[in-house]
Amino acid sequence: MKAIKDGIYATLDVVFAPILLVVATPIFISQVGIEKYGLWILINSILASLSIFNFGINETIIKFISEAKSYSNYKDQQKVFSSVLVFLIFLAVLFLGLYYLIYCVNFYVEFFKVTDLHKILPYAIPLFFIKQIEQALFALHKSYENYKQLAKHSFISKFILYSAQIITVYVFSDVGIVFFISSISAFIYLVVQFFLLKKRYGPIFHFRFSSYNKFKDMLGYSKWAWFSSTILIFNSHVDKWIVSALLGLKYFAYYAIAVSVLNQLKTIITASVSCVFPRISGNQISEANQAKFHIHLTIFVSLAGLFVSLFLEKIDFFFLTWLGAETFENSKLLLHTFLLLLPVWLMSSVSFYFLLGLGIVKKKFFVDLIVLILRISVAFIAILYFNFDRWPILFGIPILVEILFYALSINRKVKLKLHFLSLFIIINLIIMLLRYQNIL
Repeated sequence: MKAIKDGIYATLDVVFAPILLVVATPIFISQVGIEKYGLWILINSILASLSIFNFGINETIIKFISEAKSYSNYKDQQKVFSSVLVFLIFLAVLFLGLYYLIYCVNFYVEFFKVTDLHKILPYAIPLFFIKQIEQALFALHKSYENYKQLAKHSFISKFILYSAQIITVYVFSDVGIVFFISSISAFIYLVVQFFLLKKRYGPIFHFRFSSYNKFKDMLGYSKWAWFSSTILIFNSHVDKWIVSALLGLKYFAYYAIAVSVLNQLKTIITASVSCVFPRISGNQISEANQAKFHIHLTIFVSLAGLFVSLFLEKIDFFFLTWLGAETFENSKLLLHTFLLLLPVWLMSSVSFYFLLGLGIVKKKFFVDLIVLILRISVAFIAILYFNFDRWPILFGIPILVEILFYALSINRKVKLKLHFLSLFIIINLIIMLLRYQNIL
């Protein structure tokens, strides 16, 4: 029963953003136009890409606090969390100081030409660091398997952020002011969350609890988690950069709508099994049950993705109402193509959390690097040489490599049911091809 509740709350944690994005998208398009909407999406993509400065912090918090909890060492939990947060605060102050210094000097010595993008980034970048620190607080909730608190704070945070953006763009029709107001509102709620920490977890954070030696001890895990998360960030956004560069902002805006639907659906469904991460880290699942747990959860998320994608593919009324007739017609083919990939891509979700929980982050990094190279290659080749409307279906190649290599990496430590997994992959691929040919 607890596992089901945790899964529901973990899903609620990530479901708010897509819902609010659904509300925000038509308002942004109507207030600033499709190209400025594309600029808004591009800046959000850049901010997400700045997560390369996260250093695997969230995974480190969950991994090491879960371990410390398993042997009831509260002092160690204080050291882990405080050391990580102090590092994040120091990093934010250092990066923002250097960025604003360069930006100001550029007025006198022109290093770069100031475009609309450069004018907005000074207001947008603080939002990234505020959200990174907030994600560390959310990781603390996850390590305590307190998914109810996580869902509550996540909802309030996202509601404040998107409400501020929607109201601001409606009133001012200016993307720069949108990010300025967003940064202020996000910072205020971050301060509120810090005050609530002690009530929930005791004196878990203080500057004096931070320890250089403790942080150094965690680097073996965190550096590979960081390398891997950095690759995943590029993996999530590199196709957007390629599309915007090769096909222009207008096509990119339609592409961004479609790929965002895929990413948000994957994030929501994947979150339902994210509670496996702290449980694997805290040795709550016996080795004998881990393989069974893996295949059962993999089948669950993939079937959930198949049901959702089939439903959305057949029901165009939702997208038509959401986007309007013109925007929907221009993005329809891309939307349907990305929906085909959802059930297959979800097959790597459970393996993702197993790799983190088992500490196999070094191998995960190399797999993610291979997948990134394949994704870049597929995007360039498909756009420059194949030039057919449904070219994103070729992203199924790196997705398949990710599924297989993740499973093989885990199999060296936990003997998975690879024959069942292989059969399920084949079934999913057949269904995807039948849907692509409009047979299903």
